[in-house]
Formats: sequence, structure tokens, C-alpha cells
Amino acid sequence: MKVQDFAYQVSLRTMELLENAQHYKITEANRKEILATILKELDTLIQKSSAPVKKKK
Repeated sequence: MKVQDFAYQVSLRTMELLENAQHYKITEANRKEILATILKELDTLIQKSSAPVKKKK
């Protein structure tokens, strides 16, 4: 599975959970926009998740 496919599936599941658990309605236009934004920002998201965790003082 490619990282893009995984990110897409996580995004879909997140929106599904918001709709079912929180009764949050996401229009089809917003759904497409959110998915496109996540795929566009995928490299940045990977870098953020790979960054070392900073310890609090």
C-alpha cells in the first residue's frame, strides 16, 4: 500500500467517525477539498511525524 493510499483511507475514516459519532455533516465538496489538501500536504505531514520529539523542560 502506498503512503498516499494510506493517508486517503485515514482521512476517509476520520470524516466517517465525525459524521457517525459526532453527527457532523461534511458536504461532498468539503470532503473532496479536505482529501485533496491532505494529499497535497502529505510530504510535510510525513516530515512532521518523523521529526524528533522535543522534551518539555
